Amino acid sequence: MASGRDARPPWQPGRLPLLLCLLLLLLRNPARAAHIKKAEATTTTTSAGAEADEGQFNRYYHEEELGSALREAAAAGPPGLARLFSIGSSVEGRPLWVLRLTAGLGPPSPDSDSGPDAEGPLLPGRPQVKLVGNMHGDETVSRQVLIYLARELAAGYRRGDPRIVRLLNTTDVYVLPSLNPDGFERAREGDCGLSDSGPPGTSGRDNSRGRDLNRSFPDQFSTGEPPALDDVPEVRALMDWIRRNKLVLSGNLHGGSVVASYPFDDSPEHKATGIYSKTSDDEVFKYLAKAYASNHPIMRTGAPHCPGDEDETFKDGITNGAHWYDVEGGMQDYNYVWANCFEITLELSCCKYPPASQLRQEWENNRESLITLIEKVHIGVKGFVKDSVTGSGLENATISVAGINHNIITGRFGDFHRLLVPGTYNITAVSTGYMPLTINNIIVKEGPATKVNFSLRPTVASVIPDTTEVVVTVSTVALLNNLPGTQSFHQPIQPKDFHHHHFPDMEIFLRRFANEYPNITRLYSLGKSVESRELYVMEISDNPGVHEPGEPEFKYIGNMHGNEVVGRELLLNLIEYLCKNFGTDPEVTDLVRSTRIHLMPSMNPDGYEKAQEGDSVSVIGRNNSNNFDLNRNFPDQFFQITDPTQPETIAVMSWMKSYPFVLSANLHGGSLVVNYPFDDDEQGLATYSKSPDDAVFQQIALSYSKMMIFTFDIWVSLYFIQVHQGVKGFVLDATDGRGILNATISVAEINHPVTTYKTGDYWRLLVPGTYKITASARGYNPVTKNVTVKSEGAIQVNFTLVRSSADSSNESKKGKGDSTNTDDVSDPTTKEFETLIKDLSAENGLEGLMLRSSSNLALYRYHSYKDLSEFLRGLVMNYPHITNLTNLGQSSEYRHIWSLEISNKPNISEPEEPKIRFVAGIHGNAPVGTELLLALAEFLCLNYKKNPAVTQLVDRTRIVIVPSLNPDGRERAQEKDCTSKRGQTNAHGKDLDTDFTNNASQPETKAIIENLIQKQDFSLSVALDGGSVLVTYPYDKPVQTVENKETLKHLASLYANNHPSMHMGQPSCPNKSDENIPGGVMRGAEWHSHLGSMKDYSVTYGHCPEITVYTSCCYFPSAAQLPSLWAENKRSLLSMLVEVSLSLPTSSAAQQYVQRKALSKHFLNLLPIIYTLIKGATMSALILTACIIWCICSIKSNRHKDGFHRLRQHHDEYEDEIRMMSTGSKKSLLSHEFQDETDTEEETLYSSKH
Repeated sequence: MASGRDARPPWQPGRLPLLLCLLLLLLRNPARAAHIKKAEATTTTTSAGAEADEGQFNRYYHEEELGSALREAAAAGPPGLARLFSIGSSVEGRPLWVLRLTAGLGPPSPDSDSGPDAEGPLLPGRPQVKLVGNMHGDETVSRQVLIYLARELAAGYRRGDPRIVRLLNTTDVYVLPSLNPDGFERAREGDCGLSDSGPPGTSGRDNSRGRDLNRSFPDQFSTGEPPALDDVPEVRALMDWIRRNKLVLSGNLHGGSVVASYPFDDSPEHKATGIYSKTSDDEVFKYLAKAYASNHPIMRTGAPHCPGDEDETFKDGITNGAHWYDVEGGMQDYNYVWANCFEITLELSCCKYPPASQLRQEWENNRESLITLIEKVHIGVKGFVKDSVTGSGLENATISVAGINHNIITGRFGDFHRLLVPGTYNITAVSTGYMPLTINNIIVKEGPATKVNFSLRPTVASVIPDTTEVVVTVSTVALLNNLPGTQSFHQPIQPKDFHHHHFPDMEIFLRRFANEYPNITRLYSLGKSVESRELYVMEISDNPGVHEPGEPEFKYIGNMHGNEVVGRELLLNLIEYLCKNFGTDPEVTDLVRSTRIHLMPSMNPDGYEKAQEGDSVSVIGRNNSNNFDLNRNFPDQFFQITDPTQPETIAVMSWMKSYPFVLSANLHGGSLVVNYPFDDDEQGLATYSKSPDDAVFQQIALSYSKMMIFTFDIWVSLYFIQVHQGVKGFVLDATDGRGILNATISVAEINHPVTTYKTGDYWRLLVPGTYKITASARGYNPVTKNVTVKSEGAIQVNFTLVRSSADSSNESKKGKGDSTNTDDVSDPTTKEFETLIKDLSAENGLEGLMLRSSSNLALYRYHSYKDLSEFLRGLVMNYPHITNLTNLGQSSEYRHIWSLEISNKPNISEPEEPKIRFVAGIHGNAPVGTELLLALAEFLCLNYKKNPAVTQLVDRTRIVIVPSLNPDGRERAQEKDCTSKRGQTNAHGKDLDTDFTNNASQPETKAIIENLIQKQDFSLSVALDGGSVLVTYPYDKPVQTVENKETLKHLASLYANNHPSMHMGQPSCPNKSDENIPGGVMRGAEWHSHLGSMKDYSVTYGHCPEITVYTSCCYFPSAAQLPSLWAENKRSLLSMLVEVSLSLPTSSAAQQYVQRKALSKHFLNLLPIIYTLIKGATMSALILTACIIWCICSIKSNRHKDGFHRLRQHHDEYEDEIRMMSTGSKKSLLSHEFQDETDTEEETLYSSKH
């Protein structure tokens, strides 16, 4: 077992004489053992020798010769067949050469032999195969054999060898002869590795820092700290290279035995030997291993008879890695688990570094096996995943095979190759924003792959083109003109079951109708009440679960006060009425087809269960289980609400952010009246408090009130009809015709703008009249139209916006008015920055930034509070033009809480620039984040005016860094204390991440809330903590509904994916070795649920998305680990800057902001979700005349923020929204999704009873 996979167990003294004898035999006759000679005698001579003279086989290629040998190999083929490049360097600076061989590459880049550009273009539909040799420096056969293979492939293609021509026309081959060139230079020819003589690290096995490269990869079963990649730059380079490619198949070539080994290489038990650790693709791996072994004259015998292990045998010449012996941190498993690449390990010779005289025979032994292995990349299933509408390939789509728990993802062109053994399979393709597609009974035969293409249908319908203004009506509108004089021929089915539904009864009722009418219903929950009852909503629509562009959405809320029950029962009756009459009653059918209806029968199910039937005077059950009035628990535009926000309130607020509701009604009891906004005024007096849409509210309230004399079906239907009044349409991009998200629709003289939804559609309720309506969006020239609204339904008005230019912006400032036909003459500096950001946000863009940056940072110790303060002052003194140091407040022990701003104008407010904050040290015992932020600050300052990318990021972004939120706790914590909670809390013993509430008690949290979060001008926030290696996204609250999960998850995944190990989802922290975190990201409540977190407060009250990054398993690791932690997190931290820069607004957008702010100053901090009170009347009257009241649920403020306005994006519409971004990036959501020029909430007209 003296293989290259591992250092073998210590030799037993009794075996030493035998080993010495065997060694003497080898020295006397180094050619080979008799059994090897016999096998070699049967080997068919190939043409390899004809292609090279004997001199090429009589020596090993050392450092100065390796590059030349690979260039000669490339030159042996025709032009455009080969590319030679380096993926990085070894510890001692030797290049890690890779030779790429495939037809159609074109001429190489003349300027570079490293990096993505040097690698050449990706070729659609062509699978990538890599072969890696000399991972252990003293295992040298692979190094030479791969050079010979490269020469054979290139020369064979030139001479027209049919097999090789076919192979390189269809396969992308990468040959990496030496991953450990430093170790090779230390190794000694003739050293077969039979003993461990000599000092550690002198054999050449390890790299120059004494690290075994095949123990330095992240491992799924590891129980210790993740490997420190700074000690193994060879591993880091290989991982980065793997990550930016979609490799399908790989061979890892070693020495020390003759066998083909396949995953897994280790097991959770880490037993030294004898544990078969099976992958989900065990049959595929055995097939690949046999393909190699069966073509190798010695390996196929299964009995290599290596000295010291003469009796060791391998059935068919293959073995499961862990069954042979346990290898933790191996490259083979890393490829399969984290890179979707199927890799096997190939042990080529018993002697690790045989004499050069054996090289020709070793090449002959392995030639056929190597070519056969490459050919096996074409087994299984291959094809493309494409958009059914555009036909474009879908990158990163998931390919799942039923019964095999291992998925792969598609390449840049939507292409995939899924290795499978012969059989019949059901395969599914899934991509965000598209309907999954499964193809059943796919037959895979021996030989070439079966071709299977997937055409996925987008989940969001295409936007209709700009049209002339037309009046759109629904058939129920005619009912308005016919009542009360006429009656329809058809008599709808009326509800017959009138009784009170307690919660179990209501659940059964809702599930019953969801089950009986699945084509028009969707039952979902907003979250849970205090007592964990589900907050159910029934959606009724002809396309449930999907927002149809141009179709308005409406909601009813009942039972907000638990003892006001009529609304609850009416909504249950309404569900029955709509379901039973759909398809037979024309009014109901048209209503359901033209409106998306959401019905919430009970917002306060806990209170309902406490209320008593027949009680008309008491308040038993009115409040929720925490004894809070839910209709006094929402944020108010005029007064500060000090009560803690209740779970029911939070769920409804999240709901309102998630859907583009146009109209809403809140059903109460206690009076017979229709009440409309506002519910209070600035002085708190009982006086008429008019909203900007007072006329609309009066019309809707009056129409409802007058309809109360008619039957149940008429007044319910007529109230729904109000959602179809006013103006509707789309706001489209003139360039590509796509809808513009969050465009603003403003009506002159009515100070209440609304915004467009994801496909650019909008609804604006208006009373009949003539209006001047303006559509505007960040980065576009506004357009204004005169529109006449009639009483017969909604008039459709589409707006087509042209991208803004510097000239149009200047004209606007001069007062020349709005323009729709301004020529697009873009500001060259803006264009340059947009191009830069686009390049940085590309797959490998940040690599170039870091390579071109000065990184001479001294991360050798932790900073005490005194050191931290001096460090920050030193930055300000040395970089006064781009830094500003501010004291946000003081800790419990009166230490300053510092905030460092980095921008080109740190003392000047520039609202048009996106703003990002980094916060660390909320837990004093986890100071790694503090050190990372200090390093980030210094990195930015050092590279300002030196690195163009860093300079433009600083010039166009406002970066705020709070390195230590809890300086008191930090002073108590102890270095190398990995698990201690000492210093976690502040000096008062309070965990600060539980104190971010409206009643914050600690000075630290108050300072952050008042001086950072409540300013509400941040686009993104990143908090750094410790104790694991992952990223969490909102919310931390255990009962908080997470709307648009994929949106928040994107931001977390962006950080994790730029981290070398975090995205692998295996933190492998002590005592949590089996922890699995898919993608390295998780919702906060699933990781560690708690109330009062900074993340939740930032989202809820600061309207800014915040992610929490856990940087290391150890809370307070040794300072020696800081350089590696910085190296691991630097790229991720910079990716956050690039992401927030993608939301950069234009100057015209900033001008619009200033104008709106001046017009709407009195609406600052406005969030009206307002309700009105109705009192008194009998139960029968309430059933016949249950009333609904209105309020505006939107104008929150006109303050500018590029940040978090609403995350109402659904998983199935995610990619479509990204494609609408003006920046052209397919990664950023901040540009459009968090964009908010007017900062209004869902523009929902809301009526309510108190």
